[in-house]
Amino acid sequence: MPDTRHKQQGAALVVVLSLLSMALMLGISAMGGSLVNERLAGNYRASVMAQNEAEAGLYAFNDELRAAIEAINNAETPIPPVFAGQGNGFVGALRSAAAKARSEQSADALQGALTGSWSPQGNISDNGRHRWRLAPALPEDDALLGGQIGVRIESEGYFGATGDEAVRTVVGLVALPELPPPGSRGLLSCDGVQVTGSGIIDSYDSREGAYGGSNAQRSNVVVGTQTEGAEIRVTGASPIYGDVAASGKFSATGSAAVHGNIKANDTVTISGGGANVYGDVVGLGDVGITSSGRVHGDVQAAGTLTLGNWSSWIGGNVLASAVNSVRNPADQVDGELNADSGGPQGLTPVFSVPTAADCEIPVQTARYSQYLAQVGTSAGALNMQGGSRNIVLDATGLHDPNNAVPNIDTPVQFQGKSIVRFDSLRLGGSVNFRIGSVGNPVDMVMVVTGDIDIGGGGTFRIAEGSSLTIVTAGEFRLASGIQVGDGKPTRVANDGSVSPILSVISVFDDASHNRAGVFIGGASNFYGQVIAPHSHVDIGGSGQFYGEVMGRTVEVRGAGGFHYDEAFGDTEGGIGGGGGLVLPRLQGIWVG
Repeated sequence: MPDTRHKQQGAALVVVLSLLSMALMLGISAMGGSLVNERLAGNYRASVMAQNEAEAGLYAFNDELRAAIEAINNAETPIPPVFAGQGNGFVGALRSAAAKARSEQSADALQGALTGSWSPQGNISDNGRHRWRLAPALPEDDALLGGQIGVRIESEGYFGATGDEAVRTVVGLVALPELPPPGSRGLLSCDGVQVTGSGIIDSYDSREGAYGGSNAQRSNVVVGTQTEGAEIRVTGASPIYGDVAASGKFSATGSAAVHGNIKANDTVTISGGGANVYGDVVGLGDVGITSSGRVHGDVQAAGTLTLGNWSSWIGGNVLASAVNSVRNPADQVDGELNADSGGPQGLTPVFSVPTAADCEIPVQTARYSQYLAQVGTSAGALNMQGGSRNIVLDATGLHDPNNAVPNIDTPVQFQGKSIVRFDSLRLGGSVNFRIGSVGNPVDMVMVVTGDIDIGGGGTFRIAEGSSLTIVTAGEFRLASGIQVGDGKPTRVANDGSVSPILSVISVFDDASHNRAGVFIGGASNFYGQVIAPHSHVDIGGSGQFYGEVMGRTVEVRGAGGFHYDEAFGDTEGGIGGGGGLVLPRLQGIWVG
């Protein structure tokens, strides 16, 4: 047999080399795939981190805005730099710019609202950063905003080395808050307050029981104005147990005493009947005491202090730019008199806005359009007159035993409330109108597009446990009274939250009207809340008012008193202070 072994020499080497080459190629391919996968994973991580940074920019804006609002309420806290250029009026400026940008669909109006078009870059990690800018809200955002003014925030997030970073964009929608004057609760107006009556103006807390005794004259009411130059005038004998905060002048020409502090962005004048002030007086203009009035606390005047009566007297210290007196000023000041240092420096003014158009409107006024949109069809005019009978409006509808007014079978249900709509409302004759009934309470909203006139011999009663919100675009006149079965302006839920039992919310503008857009008179007491930022609110008669008021202008006259319910300080979306301060919030987030 022939020997063939010499023909097989070297074959194994070739096979081994081939296998090694294949293994090497497979290894190189696997390494390449791993590098690609690692690169893909790195890019994905960078993309996710950039997305996180972009979202962090949205929350940074929200946090900056909240911090700025809280800084206004705490004068010792500086406003964040990005908003500092606008001073304390930045919220009103931002809201006005946002509304204009939404109308024009242009960001031009927003450019002056901040210190720059883009925020400074913020960092939340070693290789990440973000920045944000303002953009106008779109028409499709209106549903999310629910009648509030809002603005879009475009936020860019970056992650990685500069020039090779991942970039992502997100867009957020923010509802801008309506910022009331810090601490202002009780009797607040945009353009002016006049007190001409003789009833007591004070505070109590309905959660502690009925008004009276130790639950009265608690001095936690604020009588305030908001527009620059708006005046507060006290011409009657009504004592004020609380503070006065005038965005313009303050004058007391009657005999009414102020059992609290007076602060005005302009002059303070005490003349006429010789009013006593039992707190401090601060005037960013001159301070004049030209009667026998007495100030038991300190007086600070950025201008000149005038003591124009022999009996004028100040029990505390005086710091003024100059002092004029009919006698030796030192004999009229019990404390230290300092008129040589140029007057007090750095006095904090009362919160104010430039014009009446910028006057901060409480969030409740947005409820008119919100509720109106829920009830597309009106039930017509609700004209309740004639003979004695009970007309009941509850969750099952409106029921008149005489069928003289149109019945409503099923009110619209929205956010736990029953909503009905009328063209106008008139109550007279001997009719008894009831909201809910004993054992069958209801939270009712009445949307009235026209005028409301409640008077005559009829009665209007809100059953115990029920609540009523009247939102109207017409004139509101209450000459008799609305009886509240609970006997107080507010109620407390099981979770401790506080809400009004009766709210009158008016968007009526009476600027060209020949009388007050909101009138509350007669001998009956009123328990509740009145918000009418475009109308003069006239509170007269001999009935007592328990609750709070906000109007374009407000006049309190007659013998009836005004008693602020301190529980309103813990209501959501109230006029100001306490739980009523509405902070900004993100309404939606979209990936750009």
